Amino acid sequence: MKHKKFIIAASALLLLSPTFASELSKNKNVMNDEAVSVEVTAKEKEKVEKIKKIFNITGDYKSFTISKDPLDSDTGSKYLNKLVKGKYIEMYRWSDENLGGIDIIYNSDGEFISYNKWTNDGEQDKKVIAKDEAQKMAEDLLKNLIKDFDKKYTLSNYEVFRGSGDINITYQRIVNEVPLADTFISVNIDSRYGQVSNIYSTGVNSYAYSFLKDSAFKKDNKISLEDAKKIFLEKSPLILSYKINERNDSVEKVYHTKVADIDAKTGEIVKEKTDMNFMPYAKAEEAMDSSGLTETEIKKIDGLKEIKSKSDAKKKAMEIVGKDFKIANIALYSDDDNYYYRMTLEKEKNYGNIVLNAKNLKLVNFDIWSDKKDPENKVKEEDAIKTAKSFLEKYGDKSELNLEKITVEKSDLGTNIFFPRYVSKIPVIDEGAKIFVSGDNVVTTYDKNSSKHDFDKAENIDFTMEEANQIYLNSKNFGLKYEITDNGPRLLYGTIKRIEPIIGKDKILRDSFGEIVNFKEQINYEDFDQAKNKEALNSLKEMGIGLIGKNLCDKVTYKEFYSLIAEDYGKDPYYKSRFGIDYKALKDKNITEKDIVKSLVINNDLEKFTKAKNIFKDDLFKNQKSLGDYEKYYIVAKGFGYIDKEINPDKEPSLEEVLYLIYNSIK
Repeated sequence: MKHKKFIIAASALLLLSPTFASELSKNKNVMNDEAVSVEVTAKEKEKVEKIKKIFNITGDYKSFTISKDPLDSDTGSKYLNKLVKGKYIEMYRWSDENLGGIDIIYNSDGEFISYNKWTNDGEQDKKVIAKDEAQKMAEDLLKNLIKDFDKKYTLSNYEVFRGSGDINITYQRIVNEVPLADTFISVNIDSRYGQVSNIYSTGVNSYAYSFLKDSAFKKDNKISLEDAKKIFLEKSPLILSYKINERNDSVEKVYHTKVADIDAKTGEIVKEKTDMNFMPYAKAEEAMDSSGLTETEIKKIDGLKEIKSKSDAKKKAMEIVGKDFKIANIALYSDDDNYYYRMTLEKEKNYGNIVLNAKNLKLVNFDIWSDKKDPENKVKEEDAIKTAKSFLEKYGDKSELNLEKITVEKSDLGTNIFFPRYVSKIPVIDEGAKIFVSGDNVVTTYDKNSSKHDFDKAENIDFTMEEANQIYLNSKNFGLKYEITDNGPRLLYGTIKRIEPIIGKDKILRDSFGEIVNFKEQINYEDFDQAKNKEALNSLKEMGIGLIGKNLCDKVTYKEFYSLIAEDYGKDPYYKSRFGIDYKALKDKNITEKDIVKSLVINNDLEKFTKAKNIFKDDLFKNQKSLGDYEKYYIVAKGFGYIDKEINPDKEPSLEEVLYLIYNSIK
């Protein structure tokens, strides 16, 4: 949608900045053909002066612009659409070829949204900033920007980035002491200058959310947390499931669920709305496009008896989508297993595509896009399910699908119905058939995802479903929250960070991407009090470096070590080429000091120094020549301060010793 943008530009701003230049042609946020200049008011001048004071903007920037940008009224929520109607965001930009630039954004209600500062300086020495100092720096600034900051936000995460030493502090938005789901404000502190470089909001629609008023949020829950947990355990508990690990193309058994939201007033399960019916099935697209055929190959394949003719494929497509559609083109593609006909569909302003198996003309997937401006879904849930099942019976592939344990999500556009795949009575996460039924009770999307794996190889889990559910419920990620719906803020019980909880054989809570949830909170060593350098260990913890469920005196496996240095890629060829080790054979064995030293040198891009000639001393270590191929790695590690004691190449260091080596390599 095209929006008019207004540019405030006037010589009066010369009073506020040494130089004013509109530079509209350089400002990508401005549409020059629709720019309208307006008079700068005294109020606007006062606001700029206030902003400069808050952010201590003193540089002689050669360019200063203010741009106003109306918000898109299609936010995905009827409530937010009304909220942002006629509203805009206002950007203040200072820029200079030598100094760099500053962008600051407010909304038209005067609420702060973001700050970004960049410089064109050369390399600077990094400053070590204490946690309390960094937190005070961030919060002093935020209190000047956000009224009642202490009541609206609570500390969520503190992180020091390994290598750069930069700091990120994240705060969760709260209303009535209840989190607004997935809504945060983050502050980045640049270690080179010891000052805030970025402040930004995160969430599904941060610009629109900035217009939310606390008065619209009611805390009227009648269901207690304990009652909500009981409903969760009854309606959507973690259950035994198969998870496909794409990194190493394997299958594992886990406990998993898509957490259902629970209305905090009624205790009813909330059907999450979805507008994803426009999304074609990416995996099928990839398969189709991976090996396009030449005309010569197509002619040769067309002559094969097992390939159906194009005319037959078109007839089948028309039977499925209806005769109102026209087939704009048809193409033959292949993957490793099959040949497919892919056809592009057209009907007035509606478009789509359909893919059929070229050998048997069975439906692989199809998707039709609609441009209906004011969609309305009056189809009852049971009728949409009936339509989807009838379509599946007639055209789809029912094999391994559970037709009873379906998931239904409704929106104004229609009803999305998911039939999960079950193997040996166990669901396969995110695999199955998706069917979208439009508001006219017509199927407009069909996708089936079914990977090929040997599920019998998946290891059993030695703890119960009840234990897994308690791990999740005790993780502080299930609780009371606000979500924004079409009717405004709604108080719910559910997953606060919108994760799909997964718990594998290690009993660690992860999300659907395999990332550990609340990772740093789970790093707790029982023998921490005996540690030689608690400060170093705490610094590593703030960087997210540590192991869960271990003591400092424990040995460390190769697999665990590479996870510590963020090199947990899971595939043997990677480790072979990068670190020169047989990962498959070694991953579960205790790592040796020499392989730690070598890996840290390589991981920090210092291996080039090992290739230098005639510059290394022969007496840095006892029995130095016995180190063999590891000698130069040890010398480089010594030179960069990784090693500060006697070496023991074949020793299997404790976790504490490993962590100190890592700390020395990044401090």
